[in-house]
Amino acid sequence: MHHQTFVSLFKKVLSTPTAPFHEYQVAGLIRELVEAMPHVTLSEDDYGNLIACYRRGRKRPKLAFAAHMDHPGWVKFQGKPKFLGGVPEERLDLEKVEWFGNFGMWKLKPFDLKNGIIHSRVCDDLAGCASILAMFMELEAAGAETTVYGLFTRAEEVGFIGSIEMAKRWPLGKGVCFVSLETSAARGGAEQGRGPVIRVGDRISVFDDAVTAELVDAATEVKVPYQRALLDGGACEATAMNLYGVAAAGISLILGNYHNCPPKEGIKEEFISLADAKSLVKLITATAIRMSDPKAFPASKAKLRQRLEKRARAHQKYERRARRDWG
Repeated sequence: MHHQTFVSLFKKVLSTPTAPFHEYQVAGLIRELVEAMPHVTLSEDDYGNLIACYRRGRKRPKLAFAAHMDHPGWVKFQGKPKFLGGVPEERLDLEKVEWFGNFGMWKLKPFDLKNGIIHSRVCDDLAGCASILAMFMELEAAGAETTVYGLFTRAEEVGFIGSIEMAKRWPLGKGVCFVSLETSAARGGAEQGRGPVIRVGDRISVFDDAVTAELVDAATEVKVPYQRALLDGGACEATAMNLYGVAAAGISLILGNYHNCPPKEGIKEEFISLADAKSLVKLITATAIRMSDPKAFPASKAKLRQRLEKRARAHQKYERRARRDWG
């Protein structure tokens, strides 16, 4: 994807106002953008989560990349403003609020790109939403024969409500793994600018090892810089899925000023690395293509098993000799 096209997409998505339960402007933009994608269909579940599917050819789907459409913000409830989301109470009144009807956000820059860093009032998790849309665009441009889902969920910031409602009635079948795309504070040695983080897990759960291995293999195959780490600063929607029996994994972009909170004080724009975002899109696009054709790309765990069995066979002669000494 051309650099300017990528930046334009991220600017459009990240500049869209949102708050828990008030994700309709983001949902409307996603619908508008998907209309221009001939191989992507879009539906909505009973809770208002969006289910997009890229399908070209007859490949069975194996992955659903997911991002949430909300961000901590203010809502009007019973005539009074109420803040929803994980931000320390002492910071709530440190910045003016800009209202968009019945919800509000801190009056911060919607989007600014400086020296390879994207600054925005909302990176978490509209950067994940933009990444899924960019993946669809890349698949369309490549004419890729694969099937892959993009899920856009509601009300993550107040307890994974949208993803839990989806998990209770998982509509995609047991063969489809949920992959959370998030922005996360640096933990476990991960650093911004060194590539997206293929997560071992979060604060609550460990993620699916088979899909995690596939993500690593895809990154290696297409030479995408990546990191592996346990990002245990919080929990993500993959944990919600795990709790309801849906196989789940996760990838994160390292986020600065998590939930608009600088390390010491104040309220500021969040920020992510543009290079990390581009690498994330390249990674999920490559994984969607790889996993659609198991003959061309043997499963990572199967390849590991073959290597270990080969090594075991090569050492059988030592086992046979040592048996004599066991008596």
